[in-house]
Amino acid sequence: MALMKDKMRDSSPFKLRTVPVITVSGAHSGVGKTKVAEILLRALKGWDALKVTVTHRGKECPVRKGCHTCDELDSGFSIVSNKRIIAAKGKDTARFKRAGAREVLWLKSKPEALKAGLKRAISLFKKAKGLIIESNSALKHLKPDLAIFIKNKNSILKPSAREIINKIDLVVTL
Repeated sequence: MALMKDKMRDSSPFKLRTVPVITVSGAHSGVGKTKVAEILLRALKGWDALKVTVTHRGKECPVRKGCHTCDELDSGFSIVSNKRIIAAKGKDTARFKRAGAREVLWLKSKPEALKAGLKRAISLFKKAKGLIIESNSALKHLKPDLAIFIKNKNSILKPSAREIINKIDLVVTL
């Protein structure tokens, strides 16, 4: 961890980073991002986690999962900290918590409000040992200490993955 702290290389538009940050991104939904984040959280005792979900444009959810993430957000973004929601069965946030994350938050954002949402959410982790962020889109606005990208052998990159692929430090093929 000392190496990570020494190389804090945040070149993001906002310099809020006071802790090491690792992002876990992926080629597409279901590729294994949450599984890799769980492995990291088990190994990095006391780290925190942030799940970032960017809503889709338009009225219909393209993945039709019924997660209500695409529901209208009044302020452009919402940071969920409610323990009941975070611990809800089947949610990635619950998996982070079970894997050992000290604190877990869920940032839901419209694309145009993501930068402001990240700024606010990251500011809430000032006392963390480190932060795992599961997100593709977050890489548009910050440069983590380590950016991990998850793919399968025959993965076809979704649009948000194509946008950030040049910012990846490590590609893991599952």
